[in-house]
Amino acid sequence: MSEEKGNDKAKAKPPVIISTGLGQQVGEIVLIVLFLSILSGAVSLLLGFFGDGDIYGLRATFAHLYAVANMVATVIAMVAIVIAIYSFMRISEIAGEETKKLGLALNWNSERKQKNARWSRVETYMTSLNPSDWKIAILEADNILDEVVERMGYIGETLGERMKKIEASDFPYLEDAWTAHKTRNSIAHKGTDYELSRSEAERVINMYHRIFTELGYL
Repeated sequence: MSEEKGNDKAKAKPPVIISTGLGQQVGEIVLIVLFLSILSGAVSLLLGFFGDGDIYGLRATFAHLYAVANMVATVIAMVAIVIAIYSFMRISEIAGEETKKLGLALNWNSERKQKNARWSRVETYMTSLNPSDWKIAILEADNILDEVVERMGYIGETLGERMKKIEASDFPYLEDAWTAHKTRNSIAHKGTDYELSRSEAERVINMYHRIFTELGYL
């Protein structure tokens, strides 16, 4: 079955880049904590040079500064830990969402035999000379598309409702999916009254094939 060329060529989707802003902030906070810890150690060492008979006011001042620096360092360390935990959780969440959008969560490889059998039925119908069989091929391909979209996590009573919630950047050949689905609806509503040519049948089936190939279903 021939593949369409030109504008149907797949557009490469830009890689997902997760912002490192939070990681930079955590790094800066850790440096501040390290600096304050060194400062506290220096103050503690300096206090060791003073005995009970030395200048009490200066000793008290350094002791106060040491206590303040130690408290600030503790607070900043706690904040850094909280930010680090939040950053990890957020990055994991974003990665999970992107994985879902890319369709990787479908895990089609575990169903290779079953899915090939379903698509083989579609191709078998297309080898027929009877337009009614071509219509069945399109209906079967649309059923596969319905299952794919549903398993990607999109919610709705019908395939059309679920597809309305899909962003073009999250789904390969979304416009083709709509075109093919509308053809399926025309066939389902008009039945034998819908005149389906061989070229149109092949064009629609090729749309389904490109979508399933891009998603890893085929």
